[in-house]
Amino acid sequence: MGLLITAAHLSAIAGKTTPLMPGLLEWINKLCPQYEIDCAQEYAHFLAQACVESDHFKTLQEYASGAAYEGRADLGNCKAGDGVKYKGRGIFQTTGRANYLQLGIKKGRRDLFINHPEMLEQAEYAVWSACEYWAGRHLNDAANHDDQDVLKKKYHGEVLDLSPVEFISISINGGYTGMKQRKAYYLKARQVLLS
Repeated sequence: MGLLITAAHLSAIAGKTTPLMPGLLEWINKLCPQYEIDCAQEYAHFLAQACVESDHFKTLQEYASGAAYEGRADLGNCKAGDGVKYKGRGIFQTTGRANYLQLGIKKGRRDLFINHPEMLEQAEYAVWSACEYWAGRHLNDAANHDDQDVLKKKYHGEVLDLSPVEFISISINGGYTGMKQRKAYYLKARQVLLS
């Protein structure tokens, strides 16, 4: 059996306790092992990213309106209002019509999240969507590298040499936003889960 994540783990990683934690904890322990996120090293990376994306497990909806995503073809936002409707939700802040559509397809109901985007704010789907994203990008492979390993990632037409935490951060965020914070929370999560 893999590692069981506790309320104390989440609180220690986030530096606080939030009302969302009990619900998230239930689904983290139910769903993550199904996606082979089940050892301390994998959880350290996964939970560090979730902590940053959800503002320390305080929100499952992006604070911004989503208007900045309007018309973003790379996110599949092709209809007026898509930016706001399909703004970031879940512990990894799933963003864009195309990503919401893919999640519905994974659930066997193509338009499930297209028609009900707010469902990604429910703890079950907030965690599930992150697990799907993680598995779909094979991020356990990066998570299981030693911290000093150098991984290659193509980014804006350039091949970069990255640490595992940088590789995972860019894969989840699409860029360098909050990189310093992501590294710090990864180190904190490692300390919490591996001590």
